[in-house]
Amino acid sequence: MPQTRDMTSNDNKSKLHELRAALPELPFDDDGPVFRAPWQAQAFAMTLALHERGVFTWKEWAHALSIAIRDAQAAGDPDRGDTYYAHWLDALERLTAEKGCVSEAMLARRRVEWDEAARGTPHGQPIVLKRMHGLPIATLDAYHTATYRIEARPDIDMKIGVANGAVASLLAAHGVESAVFVTAFNPFGHVLAPDENAARQRALIERVGQMGLRALPGAGFDPKEVWVAEASLLALGATRAAADALMTEFEQNAIVYVDRAGVPQLLLHPEYR
Repeated sequence: MPQTRDMTSNDNKSKLHELRAALPELPFDDDGPVFRAPWQAQAFAMTLALHERGVFTWKEWAHALSIAIRDAQAAGDPDRGDTYYAHWLDALERLTAEKGCVSEAMLARRRVEWDEAARGTPHGQPIVLKRMHGLPIATLDAYHTATYRIEARPDIDMKIGVANGAVASLLAAHGVESAVFVTAFNPFGHVLAPDENAARQRALIERVGQMGLRALPGAGFDPKEVWVAEASLLALGATRAAADALMTEFEQNAIVYVDRAGVPQLLLHPEYR
C-alpha cells in the first residue's frame, strides 16, 4: 500500500511547495509525497535532510535526478513510473559523492554489503545490514606479510609485530611517543588510477600537516609482488585517535601504529573491530 509523508504543518507546506516546483514529476497526493516501500520514504527523507543542511539546492537535485533518469532510459528503462525512486536513489548516490559526503569506494562497498545481506535474508523478512566484524583472511595476511619502509637515513623496513630498534630510536630522536604509517592509496582496497591515488596522497600529506604533525615519506611493499607498492608516510607523534581519524577520512582498512617500544602494530578501521 502506498505510504505518504505528513507535510501538513505550515513549515512543511512551504517545503512541499518548493518540492513540487522543483520536482513536478514527484508522486504526490493531498498529504504529500507518496511512497510504495519504506526504503523510498527513507531515501526521500535523506534527500530532504541534506537539502536542509545546505549540501545541495533543489536546482542541483533536479539536475542530478534528470541525469539519472536520462541515463536509465538510455540503458533501456521502460519508464513506466515504477522505477522513479530507483532513479532517485541513483541521483542521491551520485550527488553525495560529488559533494564529498561519501566516496565512490564507500558506495561500492555498501552496495556489496547490501547485496550480501539481501541474499542472506529469508523471503518476506526485512533486510538488515549487519556491521562487519572482520576483513578477509587473505587481506589480513597481506597486511602482515607486507614491508613498510620509512625513507630515513638509512631507510627503515618495518614488519608487523617485529620489534624494530631503528624505529624506536627514530621516535626518540624526534621526541614523540608514537607514530602511524598510513597511505591514502586505494580506499578500502578499491584500486584507483595512478593520478587519483597521487591526488589522494597529496591530500593526506596536507591533512597531516594541518594536524600539526611532521611526516616522513615511505611506501608499503608486497614481498610477493601481488599488489603494487603504495606511497605512504610516517606521521610522527600521531596517536591512536589520530590514526582512527586518518583511517576514517582516507578510507583505509588498516594502518600501522608504532609506539616508543618500536613494535609495529596493525590497527584496523573502527568498523572492523
